[in-house]
Amino acid sequence: MKMIQVLGTSSDSGKSTLATAFCRILKDLGYRVSPFKAVNMSLNSIAIKDGSEIARAQWVQAMAAGTEPSAYMNPVLLKPEGHHKSQVIVLGRSIGSMSINDYYNYINKNAKIIKESIDFLSNKYDVIISEGAGSPAEINLAGRDFANIYVSSLYNTPAILVADIDRGGVFASIYGTINLMQRSDLLKYYIINKMRGDQSLLYPGIERIEELTGRKCLGIVPYIDLKLPGEDSLDYNFSGSGSIGIVRYPYMENYSDFDPLIFNEKAFYIKNKEDLKRCDVIILPGSKDVFHDLEYINSNGIADSIKRCSEKKMIIGICGGYQMLGKRINDASGVESDGVSIPGLGLLDIETYYNKTKTTGSVKYRFAENQLKINGSGTGYEIHYGSIVKNNEMPLLITDHGPEGSVSSNGMVIGTNVHGILENNEFYRYITGEYLDYDNIIENSIETLAGIVKKSINIQEFLELLNDA
Repeated sequence: MKMIQVLGTSSDSGKSTLATAFCRILKDLGYRVSPFKAVNMSLNSIAIKDGSEIARAQWVQAMAAGTEPSAYMNPVLLKPEGHHKSQVIVLGRSIGSMSINDYYNYINKNAKIIKESIDFLSNKYDVIISEGAGSPAEINLAGRDFANIYVSSLYNTPAILVADIDRGGVFASIYGTINLMQRSDLLKYYIINKMRGDQSLLYPGIERIEELTGRKCLGIVPYIDLKLPGEDSLDYNFSGSGSIGIVRYPYMENYSDFDPLIFNEKAFYIKNKEDLKRCDVIILPGSKDVFHDLEYINSNGIADSIKRCSEKKMIIGICGGYQMLGKRINDASGVESDGVSIPGLGLLDIETYYNKTKTTGSVKYRFAENQLKINGSGTGYEIHYGSIVKNNEMPLLITDHGPEGSVSSNGMVIGTNVHGILENNEFYRYITGEYLDYDNIIENSIETLAGIVKKSINIQEFLELLNDA
């Protein structure tokens, strides 16, 4: 087995991006490559063909590697719910909500899942590009960090450290990380990422770091403006323009649903009722806590404002946002509430009922015959609790499981449980009037990224590190 661990000096240092680049570089060199991230904390997830739920970042890396995504590539996914709890996804399936202490008790007893996943992938692929999480130098988490040094230590995997110069203090972060992390002997190189300007200004610092630590710089990667899905909500703190407003409630999830709009600068976040005046289209996104997010938009006047403009502006609900558009949400099972039933916005004649079964899976669909008159077909995925039990509206889609979604009688209110609907060119064109080729955008971005990274690092030393792994 050959595996390289990509660590970072901090969150958002560029680990995911460089791991994606390495997957494509090695794939182009003829290797069978698999991405891997032992533990990912992210609300940006995707359901793959077998129904497993993994982080979107590992899905992108699998695309870069030219391989089918698998739950073994992200064996543990944590989806923060607020209130000091996260939903825990293990090998693609939810095992429920846990406090941080409950999660650590669980993973301490079940860490073998991580090793078993690596072993499974090593039997199928030539190379594993393993991405760490956060920083390996969080000394307060010593003994609890299963995403970084635990992975490296299983098979003495060589590691590359990614340092973000855009934050400032890049040499201090490199030096501090090396001296605080466990098993620093496994760290062989570092990369300075997101460089703007004259690289020669860094050379004295690079020489000094090598003197102090014995570690060489593998390369300096410039700042690259890419159109790729972000790993988590930190990647989606943008102040956009355009006339499509996305209601940003506290527990919003699946931010990558809106990548097509963000890439083309069509969207902005609705944070108060005054923002609705800018919109031609209003989108209610998915939610990790539908009940609290519905309470949020009711309390700040956004809900009433949406109701008032529902005859004039298009309103689209996706997943949890779709449930909010209905007449009532019932949670007798206590999945997201204390077993209550609450009214929705009443813009669609539907009712949602919760049970403890989570629906996940990929979906093939075509557009149904309805007021929208959209032709075409596509694929997406579902990730949700709750089922639309009563639906007296025309369906939006016909899926391989039957009718799905809702379209109001005037065609102005649309709802669906299918994530990825905005990646469909016909639907995107319906709401924006413009053409979209989402898959081509992602593929071109991966190619651009890999090309720049390959030129920016010492590729010969990288391949020698791989051979020594």
